Amino acid sequence: MQKEELVYQDNHFTLDTYWLDPISDYATQVERPIVIICPGGGFKFHSDREAQPIALKFNAAGMHAIVLHYQLVDENHSVYPLALQEMATTLNWLKSQKDVHHIDLQKVILNGYSAGGHLVADFNSIMLDSDRRIKVFEDDLKVIPAVNILGYPVIDMTVGWPIEEDWAMKIAPDIYYWQAQEHLTKNGKPTFIWQTVTDGTVPVMNSILYAQKMDILNIPYELHLFGSGDHGLSLATYVTQNPGNAVNLNEYDAKWWDLCINWLKMQKILPKL
Repeated sequence: MQKEELVYQDNHFTLDTYWLDPISDYATQVERPIVIICPGGGFKFHSDREAQPIALKFNAAGMHAIVLHYQLVDENHSVYPLALQEMATTLNWLKSQKDVHHIDLQKVILNGYSAGGHLVADFNSIMLDSDRRIKVFEDDLKVIPAVNILGYPVIDMTVGWPIEEDWAMKIAPDIYYWQAQEHLTKNGKPTFIWQTVTDGTVPVMNSILYAQKMDILNIPYELHLFGSGDHGLSLATYVTQNPGNAVNLNEYDAKWWDLCINWLKMQKILPKL
């Protein structure tokens, strides 16, 4: 893993990059898909359980991976719109890395968990519509994501999370950014969504609302709602288990990963074999 520092209008932020090295046996190098991962953490921190372990799983499936350390709530900043601007800056930066790391820029994936899922959903809704994007990010968007993957995402900050409205105001003083589903247009990209119906932190209605809006707009999606399991499962295996914490394990929910890989093949991000 290597760290990369990027800047948007004097605001510095970091990426953890997990590049796949070229294979010397190949006569021609393969251009590989890349995923930008946005961990959860309630906009207070970036969960390591949804960072490196996820990145390495994508690496093992033949994809480059980046963990975006997007803007959190602090004494000087709210999350929005700066986090959207950081994501756009990261996507534009990828163009400069295309030949260096053999990236297929037609196969860029945005992946968010919990609060990070809200960032990805908001980006899909707001930043892929040129008229709305220009109000947030003045530069052209040189690289457009192909698909999204959302794990137990916050979609609508008026539906169960956060509980305190004052925290929502700290995340985004402008309520325009609160409800990702309200701004989704036909420019949104296909999205894989998974959550548990027993999620005690982010109500499952968040995932349903986003899928419902995608359905109305005829945007391809796949929604998996598992019958049991806690919030923040990550891979739901021992790899991301907080030692001694049994609620991090769920053999049924862990199947989300294989379902997701299958969906990426359906979307032609990955080859069938």
